[in-house]
Amino acid sequence: MKLIDIVKKLVTWACSFALALMATIVFIQVINRNIFGGSFKWVEEMASMCMVWITFFGAALATTLNAHTRIELFVSLLPKRLSRTIFALGDLVCAAFSTALCCYSYPLIMANLHTMSPAMKLPLAINYIVFFIAALLITFFMILRAVEDFKDKEQKKEN
Repeated sequence: MKLIDIVKKLVTWACSFALALMATIVFIQVINRNIFGGSFKWVEEMASMCMVWITFFGAALATTLNAHTRIELFVSLLPKRLSRTIFALGDLVCAAFSTALCCYSYPLIMANLHTMSPAMKLPLAINYIVFFIAALLITFFMILRAVEDFKDKEQKKEN
C-alpha cells in the first residue's frame, strides 16, 4: 500500500470519526434538553470543533479525488497539451496558497496554545491546528497531482 493511500485512509477515518462524534453528541444533547430539561455546556463547543475538522479534512480529501470546483469550460476548448499545462499550473498555485495557509496558521496556533475554551477547558489551538494539517495535506496532494499531470504529458510525448 502506498503512502498516499495510507494518508487518504487516515484522513477519511478522521472525518468519519468526527462526523459520528458530532452526530452522537448533538443527538444526546437534543434528548437531554427535550426529555430531561437540561443540557451539557460542552456540546456546542465540541460540535463546532468537529465541524471545523470535518470541513478542512474534507477539503484535503476532495483534493485527492480531484473534486474541487474547477472552471473547465475555456480550458477544455484549448489544445490538450496546453490544457494539461494550465491544470498543472493551477494545482501548483493551489499548493502555493495552501503553503501560505500553513505559514499563517502556525502563529495562530502558537498564540492560542494557552487560551482555553470556556466549557471544555481545552486549548483553542486544537481547533486551529487543523488549518495547518489540512493545508499540508492539500499542498502534498496538489503537488502530487501536478507531477502526475506533467508525467502524463511526458509519456504522451514519448508515445
